[in-house]
Amino acid sequence: MTDPSSPAPVFDPTADLPEGTTVLEASAGTGKTYTIAAATARFVALGQGGIDRIMLVTFARSASLELRSRVYERLQSSERVLGQATAGTRPEGLDPVDAQLCVGPADELARRHARLRQALADFDRAVIATTHEFCARLLEELGMLVDHDGAMRFMRDMTALRSQVIDDAYLARAVAGDTQLSHEQARVIGAAALTHPGLPLLPGPGESPDEQDRLAFAADVRARMARRRRAMGVYGYDDMVQRVSDALDDPRTGELAARTLAARFDLVMVDEFQDTDPLQWRILERAFHHRTRLVVIGDPKQAIYGFRGADLQAYLDARDRADRRFTLNHNHRSDARVVDGIAQLFGRASLGGPGQAIGLTPVTSSGRTCRVWLDDATNAPGVYVRAIAPDQELPAADARKAVAADLVREFINLLARGRIDDHGTVRNVRAADLAVLVRSRRVGDQVRRALTGAGVPAVFTGGETIFGSAGARDWLCLLEAMCDPRPARLFELSLTALVGWSPGRLAHASDEARNHVLILVTSLRECMAETGPLGVLERLCAQQDDGRPGLLARLLADDRDGERAYTDLRHVAELLEYERRHSGRDLVGLRDWLAHSIREDAEHGDDDAVRRLETDRGAVTIMTIHKAKGLQFPVVALPDMANKYIGQDTADRLGRVLVHSGGVLGLDLFGDRSAERHRTKVAEEQGEDVRLLYVAATRAQSRLIAWWTRTRHNTSRSALHRLLMNPAGNHELASSYPVGADVERSCAGRDLVRLMVVPRPSGTPEAPMPAAAPPRLVGRTFTGGIDHAWSRTSYSGLVAGLHGAPGGLIGFDENDTDDEPSLGGDVGAQVAGSAPSEGTTPLSELPGGTQFGSLVHSVLEIVDPAGPRLAERVLAATRQMLTRWPIEGVSADQLSQGLQIVLGTPLGDLTGGASLSHIGAVNRLAELSFDIPLGSVTGSRELGAIAELWNDRSLVPADDPLVDYGQALANSGAAHTVLRGFLTGSIDAVLRLPPAGESTEPGRPVESRRARYAVIDYKTNRIPTPPHVRLGPHAYTPAAMTRTMIEAHYPLQALLYCVGLHRYLNWRLPGYDPQQHLAGVGYLFLRGMAGPEGPAQALMPPGVFVWHPSAALVEAASQVLAGGRQTRGGGEA
Repeated sequence: MTDPSSPAPVFDPTADLPEGTTVLEASAGTGKTYTIAAATARFVALGQGGIDRIMLVTFARSASLELRSRVYERLQSSERVLGQATAGTRPEGLDPVDAQLCVGPADELARRHARLRQALADFDRAVIATTHEFCARLLEELGMLVDHDGAMRFMRDMTALRSQVIDDAYLARAVAGDTQLSHEQARVIGAAALTHPGLPLLPGPGESPDEQDRLAFAADVRARMARRRRAMGVYGYDDMVQRVSDALDDPRTGELAARTLAARFDLVMVDEFQDTDPLQWRILERAFHHRTRLVVIGDPKQAIYGFRGADLQAYLDARDRADRRFTLNHNHRSDARVVDGIAQLFGRASLGGPGQAIGLTPVTSSGRTCRVWLDDATNAPGVYVRAIAPDQELPAADARKAVAADLVREFINLLARGRIDDHGTVRNVRAADLAVLVRSRRVGDQVRRALTGAGVPAVFTGGETIFGSAGARDWLCLLEAMCDPRPARLFELSLTALVGWSPGRLAHASDEARNHVLILVTSLRECMAETGPLGVLERLCAQQDDGRPGLLARLLADDRDGERAYTDLRHVAELLEYERRHSGRDLVGLRDWLAHSIREDAEHGDDDAVRRLETDRGAVTIMTIHKAKGLQFPVVALPDMANKYIGQDTADRLGRVLVHSGGVLGLDLFGDRSAERHRTKVAEEQGEDVRLLYVAATRAQSRLIAWWTRTRHNTSRSALHRLLMNPAGNHELASSYPVGADVERSCAGRDLVRLMVVPRPSGTPEAPMPAAAPPRLVGRTFTGGIDHAWSRTSYSGLVAGLHGAPGGLIGFDENDTDDEPSLGGDVGAQVAGSAPSEGTTPLSELPGGTQFGSLVHSVLEIVDPAGPRLAERVLAATRQMLTRWPIEGVSADQLSQGLQIVLGTPLGDLTGGASLSHIGAVNRLAELSFDIPLGSVTGSRELGAIAELWNDRSLVPADDPLVDYGQALANSGAAHTVLRGFLTGSIDAVLRLPPAGESTEPGRPVESRRARYAVIDYKTNRIPTPPHVRLGPHAYTPAAMTRTMIEAHYPLQALLYCVGLHRYLNWRLPGYDPQQHLAGVGYLFLRGMAGPEGPAQALMPPGVFVWHPSAALVEAASQVLAGGRQTRGGGEA
């Protein structure tokens, strides 16, 4: 347990991470991401755990990507440093962690270097994830210990499903007379209940029928949503979190589940932990607290996601339960005058809610002067508050306009006179150095319009979705006109940016002109059917038949916001195209989908729908404070932190539904009926408002500017005003302070915060930015180099062109036609020594071809070979797939008979004689796809390096059946192919087999950690036979299959698939050991498999080619693909 009232010691990155649970509190700008990356590199280098034994968790997808990048870069830099130290050269300018790692005996430095190299090679096994990805990973780790069906489909965005369930529940209850709620009330209550499904429904302050109605409806909606998801076979983010929690709390298996997860990781670090909630902390506490090293990193002063269900109290509870607490105390982001000014602005004020004592932690900073100044850098303060006409009380709307106008003047002044020290180079301040952080989209849009109207380039990245834009509404007008081209629809379309008419032009348009719009819609409908939404947009951008410019040229020429408009239109077109391709929607379906997305804009959870920037040119950045979290800017302007309206919730307008009651965060569906809860909600909201100001202020590196105005209702409760008026720096801020003209006197004691009283602006800026000449649009000249060796390839791509099939003697019929190369050679020689026989199977005489291979693969993929009535099930599956892959001359009866023989054939030494029917689908993973990165930043190898492995007798012994393949590969034209890019593939099946010497009952699952895993590939190839010999099992002798394997370069495919399986098991199987868990490869030549009554050969029955590559060969091949592995000469590629 830690004492939150006592100062925490400063974290030492060169010390071992302690056992147990540690809280690391990192104020803004103190380098927590650097600390996480350095701690990870040190942990790996010192042998305290491999990269696959570390889990790093953060709360946003962008943050997890950034963390993954930073950790990889740190591993790279530390590996380079240790490489130099191992060679006897000590680099200069090392940080404390690298300096420590470079000290020690030579053999220990070599081991540290090797560990970091291995971590880089295995980095795809690193678990660096968002909170929801973390829960998904835990579901996989728990397996049968959690109530989760792996066959269910993950649904990222459930907005549409939620709306449907709410409407269905309301309709059912309204028809039955079970509710008196209006439809709008029901939608608000249902949305709240489903947005926060894990929170308890707080009881009403009374027991009125309306209160019971609300609670019953919320509970009914939750129950219906759960049933609907189960029936649809889908699950979402909240389901993952709840199922992991339920598994850990299970009275029978919860302890085993916790031990299973704790045994999987040596170190768990959770970033941005101030944004957690009680359920997420419960999972971490139950699984890892006092079981493994658990480090939670956060800053309670930056807890600003309470509206999403994040609970600051959960963080404080975790901090109290931790074994120890550290802090980071040096600000690497901001100038000292900014740091000190912010500290003086906040003073001793608490940033927490009721009963939550959270204050600023003292931090230091390196730079003493400000890096941005107007006249004299030595006297420039870091924090400014511009008070506009404090003697005038302004309406809120007028105050916002005044602030926007003054902000424009201040920015123009900075751009005209400001200087910046940019890493030692003094230059003029540019628009890209300036940022405006706002609470709401409305203020952001207002500021953007004011800036661009004065000639200052500005872009707003508020995190809003594209579905709230005019571009989305314009596209909906077009789709509605395509579906129903009545005059009203065409008139509405004419006024959109897509057509570009003004209301005056529409009013005076001739019949001929109006008919032109109808003709345009008709042609666009035809274009939509042929080329989709993107084709429609390109058609609109083309020059019109009458010579008028197309859409893009018209927007850029006529509209100051033309880039914004076109960016939105293209964004919507791309989303429509994606929906058309992946959901198969027709024109009407696309219209309905877009209409629904526009209606549900505020609830849309898809990152792809976030509105894009319209330009990458240097411009002022405008963004919401939530979006800016984690970013930094030289100059930050805060226009609306003194403008806060706190309204009164009603039973019909539920603005605030989350509130603590009795120490528990719950859902209050009753508006202002409980005065006590309302006071608590307001107090919690005001605490978060102060934290929001802290987050915004700490984005500034060199200059922070905030605005204050005097309004009747919006100033007194705002965060900035409450801090400015806080007398004597009291710890507890009042909920409001009087607003008067004495703001200067209230700030008199703050020498590090410069208050500037400025008059209310009127009109346009006196000296607007000179309008830039319109740019001449020309194609950009490409001056970079193209890496022609980089590619996304597969086994088929690697061996393409190496084979020929003279005379058509050999056909290769697999679903991937490139995976069935032709074989050459003397047919008689290939079957020499095999006795002629008339024995055939039903598959022997069936036709070949790509479609036949696809048909066979699809049947084998969907049928479960274990269990009763196999013949009926195989026949049903065959009939089903023949409707998809109809082939002349192939009957369902004959094909199903042949496949039953395949399923019953013993697989020889690979499975201890067990057949696919014995193993069953429960122990089979069908179509395991993989994508493996080829090469690394340190180098890439050629395919010939794989041949070198084959010629190494410590990896491929002389008695290996494929021992000769290395020479065949080395002599092939593919040997010099550079392995750089990505290797993709799909393994037909992976079998989970019992340990060697053991057997299981047919169709019974094998315990994963004790199992062996085998690669299976189905081949419908014909082995060459002389003209007088009919094809049958007799032709598929071990010698013939070996020759076929080598000539088709199948050993390369088999080894690549083994590497794919090796990487997969490394990632998914706790305690994975390739020596123990890799069982080998089985290439099943289906036409030669004779069933259980066929010739008995222990190692390779007819049609079953078995190969047991050594674990060392698989690991060495994995290293080659990653760009590593020593060559024979001792050098390194």
